[in-house]
Amino acid sequence: MRVWLDVTTPKQARLMASIAKWLGCSYLITSKGLRESVELLEKLDVRFSKVGRYATGGLRDKLLAYAERVSSLLDIVLNFKPDVLISFSSPEAVRVAFGLSIKAVTMNDTPHSYHVARLTFPLSWRVVYPEAIPRGEMIRLGASEEVLTSYGGVDEVAWVKDFLKTHEQRERKFSVFIRPEESCASYLLGKDGSIALNLIEDVLEMGAEVLVKPRYPHQREAIERKYGDKARIVEEAVDTLTLFSRLSLVITGGGTMAREAALLGTPSISTFPLNVRLHVNDYLQERGFPIWRAYKLEDAREIVRAILKDPDRFVVDTRRIVEDLEDPRIVISRLLGELDV
Repeated sequence: MRVWLDVTTPKQARLMASIAKWLGCSYLITSKGLRESVELLEKLDVRFSKVGRYATGGLRDKLLAYAERVSSLLDIVLNFKPDVLISFSSPEAVRVAFGLSIKAVTMNDTPHSYHVARLTFPLSWRVVYPEAIPRGEMIRLGASEEVLTSYGGVDEVAWVKDFLKTHEQRERKFSVFIRPEESCASYLLGKDGSIALNLIEDVLEMGAEVLVKPRYPHQREAIERKYGDKARIVEEAVDTLTLFSRLSLVITGGGTMAREAALLGTPSISTFPLNVRLHVNDYLQERGFPIWRAYKLEDAREIVRAILKDPDRFVVDTRRIVEDLEDPRIVISRLLGELDV
């Protein structure tokens, strides 16, 4: 079997590399040219081709980048001749697969990302999603009942579970990792402010070291202007598994890093700025993982200060409860077994 996997974000770099290695078959990984995704794929030691750019402008720029990438993917995919596409709701990849009659397995745990879901679900052979998300939400976004495949876990299990099997617990540093919101995502265009970055001052006041991983140059420049060398900026792609397992707290404006940290037993806070439920985060919290959600800066400050007063009290040994979660790689492998190739 020949499998094509497409990557558009750093999370997807982790996920698709993990799936490719798990399947052990002939694969092609294509990655949108976001620097962090490319650097991470290089660290993960998988073969990949950089195709297309990550648009940080407005809607016109995003549409142009989409059209350019569809065109660029076409020849590469025709040459590789895949039997199936696996992506995390990649609009360009799913459109190419549909046009070439290639079955598309589309993963998704972000129903709030309306645009990519609407562009990919209706064209997909299967839509794979965590059971924490109500089935009706996926149908509302364009998935038909018969294509939906749910599983009892979260995407991050695909790479955290393997790490935990060999990881030796060490003493944690009094350090906090902060990742700002994804300000250029389609669902956040036009929204201002960053709760995550506004928490740097609170962390410093508690005496902890601050590590900040900006998403874009303008975020890095703002941090440098305000904090200078008080906050350490992480430039390169991060081995989040090793790093997060040694910290006191992870704060992120997204969801993936919060879930990674929580699965490792490290307290985490998501300051995701939309007023929507993050079903997968709630799912982990209900099962005892140390993950919190803060909608307002005042709420986030309260959680940060409580954790940093006694960080060890909030750390959880998660090895047993992670084993109880379903691995999405097994679900993907089972679906591919249905293909007649």
